[in-house]
Amino acid sequence: MSCRPSSRLTLALPKRAIAGGLLPLCLPFLLSGCLSLQDDRPIDVDVIGSQRQIAEPLRDSMPAAAKALLGATAQGLLAYDARGEIVDALAESWIVEDGGKSYIFRLKRLNWPDGKPVKAEDVVRLLRERFRANPLSLAGLKPDVLAMTDRVIEIRIDTALPTFIQLLAQPQFGILGRQGGAGPYRPVRNGSVVALAPVKADADAADPEPRDRRRLHVDRAALALVRFEAGRTDLVLGGRFQHLPLVPATGLVMKDLRVDPVIGLFGLAFTGPSDFLSSAAVRDALSSVIDRAALAEAFGLPGWQTADRPLPAPLGLDRQPSVPGWSSQTPADRLTAARGVIRRWTESNGEPPVLRVALPAGPGATRLFLRLALDLGQLGLRLDRVALDEPADLRLIDEVAPFDSALWYLSRLDCAAKVSCDPATSALLAEARKAGNEADQARLLSEAEEKTMAHAGFIPLGLPIRWALVNRRLTGFQLSPRGIHPLNRLVAVPN
Repeated sequence: MSCRPSSRLTLALPKRAIAGGLLPLCLPFLLSGCLSLQDDRPIDVDVIGSQRQIAEPLRDSMPAAAKALLGATAQGLLAYDARGEIVDALAESWIVEDGGKSYIFRLKRLNWPDGKPVKAEDVVRLLRERFRANPLSLAGLKPDVLAMTDRVIEIRIDTALPTFIQLLAQPQFGILGRQGGAGPYRPVRNGSVVALAPVKADADAADPEPRDRRRLHVDRAALALVRFEAGRTDLVLGGRFQHLPLVPATGLVMKDLRVDPVIGLFGLAFTGPSDFLSSAAVRDALSSVIDRAALAEAFGLPGWQTADRPLPAPLGLDRQPSVPGWSSQTPADRLTAARGVIRRWTESNGEPPVLRVALPAGPGATRLFLRLALDLGQLGLRLDRVALDEPADLRLIDEVAPFDSALWYLSRLDCAAKVSCDPATSALLAEARKAGNEADQARLLSEAEEKTMAHAGFIPLGLPIRWALVNRRLTGFQLSPRGIHPLNRLVAVPN
């Protein structure tokens, strides 16, 4: 068989990551960049992303590449299966006590990659590190973690929050020490590929069959799609809205996409210090004139759900989420009212500034920017597109909710997240995190949600978009409400 080398991103790992055992360089079993077409070849997974996301997987933002690597190599106490259901990982059993304030886990008898047993004190120490590194995921909660025995740990929070268990199954809370993790795979790096070999339960067992192995590629979106269309990869993960226009450009069609039914935040947060944007009336006016239906058409994704409010459901409120005052108005009436707001501000303050909008790279983000420029241009406003890491007046938030609670949504739009906020809302959220019962918590969250809507510090656009491409030889892939697809659940079926 002959093959030609493919161009690919090179994973440049820091020395400390290699030395620490994150990706040990030992006996590479992937000796060629040539991909076999035999039925027993390893499952090839392309994740849309960058080298840094693999080299530095323990990050709060948790891009798809980091999630895939951590989910395969560094289990947390719990995990999600292919359907998005919580299953055991490091913990073999668990109970929830004190109305959702206490979580007690019994650990499995497992070993770290160096052969030492996994003990409760190790998990406690590493889990505390993960909690400190993920403040946005934790929504301001401050879990207390302690070892009760060598194999039992307890996590306590101040308020009754049964959905907290969903957070503990997220990949960003995978337990990863300097020697590596206790996940179902061991990583071996070969050039731009992370080869994942299944961990043998028995030291005397034979080496795993090739079809049980995985090869993880981190590619630019265009390269991943080309490789999939050419039959050189089995699964593409990490698709987002900014990559959507590349699908038809690669020769694929939108019906090829497997779109996860995720919920979370997708919209623009006001972030920059600006006299113009300090007015809640101005911020609300900008949100009111966005043509969300036209944006859905621009994305070209059938069934995409737009939004005019942050919360998609009550999620712990004692009522339905608030709706903006303009939601029942016609587009023409919204535009007339918004123009009046901007005119009054201009008469008192002069011309509004050019608004900097921070968006990711990609053609889908270009379509979003053009839509925003058209809609806000009706108010006489001009926009300037900047990168996500640059200073901006509006910044895109595109995140899947790590657990189903209004507390996460409202905390993600609060002062600690460095967005435009109302200190009164912060005070209510602080009380909600210490509420003695679910009824008090629901009341406080409802008050905080009402103030968040009145502040108008966020322009909701719709639900986050997460999609994948799946080869017909794979089984075990299912749509996930968490957007998480564990690699050990995939099975390659001979053609």
